[in-house]
Amino acid sequence: METVRDVRVREALPTDAFSVAALHIQDEREQGYALPPGFLDSFADAWLADRARRTWLAEDPSGRPLGLVHGTRVQKLPSARRPADAWFHVSLLYVSPDARGAGVGERLLRTLVAWAATDRVTRIQLNAVPAARGLYERVGFGAPSERLMELRLDRPT
Repeated sequence: METVRDVRVREALPTDAFSVAALHIQDEREQGYALPPGFLDSFADAWLADRARRTWLAEDPSGRPLGLVHGTRVQKLPSARRPADAWFHVSLLYVSPDARGAGVGERLLRTLVAWAATDRVTRIQLNAVPAARGLYERVGFGAPSERLMELRLDRPT
């Protein structure tokens, strides 16, 4: 595995739809799910149609996808009782098995946090599996509940 310095993290483009779908397939299979025929195409089509979703890819120097993080930015509507801020829900952070332990997941999360800070996002939340809690804590996430973790960008961590 290359060092994290050799890994490039960038926002996914429409031309990355099949790479994003392939990483999802890896995750689904690791979770023990059998995928129906045509899943790659149906996932890629759904991902392309979802304009609210933001996705970042990690790639090795040859362009091979190593992992991704994605989710949805939610903009609150204006209200007299609270600011109209935005938050981001991470729906998946996945790193392929051969790239785990090299800092790829942390790099993906830090890229997301940097983007969020420039896009008026005040918090990032995700549902954490126990095995990944240490990673999330290194990036600054805390636990408002047993499974939910969040990173508040509107106050110091």
